[in-house]
Amino acid sequence: MALRLRLALVVAALAAALVVGGSVAFALSMSAGTRATLEHSLQRRAGRVEAQLAARLLPLAAGAGRPAPTADQSTVQIMASSGRLVYTTAAAGPAPLVSGPVLVRARRGPVWVQRHRAGWDNPRLVLAEPVGAGGDVVVVGASLDQVIDTAHRVDLVLEIAGPLLVVASAGGAWLLAGSALRPVERLRAQVQEIAVGNPQARIPSPGTRDELAALAGTFNDLLDRLCASLDRQHRFVAAASHELRTPLAVLGAELELVARGTPGAGDPAEVTRRLAGRVAELVHLADGLLTLTQADEGAALLHVEPQPLEPLVAKSLAGYRAVAERGGVTLVLDADPFVVAPVDATRFRQVVENLVDNAVRYSPSGALVEVGLRRVGPTAIVEVRDHGPGLPAEFLPRAFERFSRADPSRSRHQGGAGLGLAIVWTIVAAHGGTVTLANAPGRGAVATVSLPAEPGSSPVDLDPSRR
Repeated sequence: MALRLRLALVVAALAAALVVGGSVAFALSMSAGTRATLEHSLQRRAGRVEAQLAARLLPLAAGAGRPAPTADQSTVQIMASSGRLVYTTAAAGPAPLVSGPVLVRARRGPVWVQRHRAGWDNPRLVLAEPVGAGGDVVVVGASLDQVIDTAHRVDLVLEIAGPLLVVASAGGAWLLAGSALRPVERLRAQVQEIAVGNPQARIPSPGTRDELAALAGTFNDLLDRLCASLDRQHRFVAAASHELRTPLAVLGAELELVARGTPGAGDPAEVTRRLAGRVAELVHLADGLLTLTQADEGAALLHVEPQPLEPLVAKSLAGYRAVAERGGVTLVLDADPFVVAPVDATRFRQVVENLVDNAVRYSPSGALVEVGLRRVGPTAIVEVRDHGPGLPAEFLPRAFERFSRADPSRSRHQGGAGLGLAIVWTIVAAHGGTVTLANAPGRGAVATVSLPAEPGSSPVDLDPSRR
């Protein structure tokens, strides 16, 4: 069901409810007002009759017979203390209007009742109240014609005006909704017209400074983010293809030489080791691409739990000592054993290993790679410092971009795929931390990782028997 039709139906339902409720309330109010006016008129009439009695202006009947009705067209009767009817008008008729228990109550105070007799079109409202101290009762009445007619006229007007009001409300809602939604429909059509092949197209702002202008701005911001994301994906795919093409081409060429039995292909064992190295490079590159892709898709990278960081850093360095020693590099660890932080152990070690790998790769033989772990306030800090030639200044702003590498002349070995620092940044950001890379004073580079530390770290926290 269209939104415009839904709004019209909702407004019609609300209008119908208001009309019914208002009609009932108005009809009751009119009826009560008319009856109150009639009651006030009867009270004044009873007062006049009492004044006439006091002035002996009424021809009161004597004896046991009923009095003859007077020509007065008002509904008036006078009942003696004995209950005998002593005065009546033609409009009241010869029979008493009140008797029995009603008469008994009327001798004590005013009593309101309704009476209906043959010949009367509608019932009459009757007031009976005591007069004087002798127990006489004055009875006055008036037809309810005006009250009933007023109620009928009000009902008739409401029966005609009510449905018209509901229809008018629904029609107004239909037109108003159409007017309000027309700019939204134009905006939707403009969004639909934006071609996939024209990602730079944007929605023109209506310039009204209202919700529609804000919606257009939101759409344009979304398109900007989508274009930026598509651009990153295109560059990522292109760079990944380029990085994969070279090792695959080399691997294919070497396999072809081995398959042909070409002289000079080398010792089979050496060829196997070389090919295994190429495969390891491809596996490492594929793992890095998978990590970054999972992060881009919002997949859960971490399984976090509070734990001491010093054993994790020590294990990471132990795995790289052999590689460092082959390059003549010495790894030095200076770690506070009481630093505890909520981390994913596997991913945290991946961060440390990537940073240590870069430091070892770019350190000259005989140099030190220093790894520090300390806590500063609520922050756990891991610092990896090398003593190599340092980083080019133009590389630092893009150090954590994917497939970004420093000047190849900085490395003693062939550089990697340029994903290591990007993976480090992704994992650290997923932990809620930050990572920076800068040239150290004097010589070398320093990478600093800052992570939220677990509050209240102490030696007791690190005792397995008490955890």
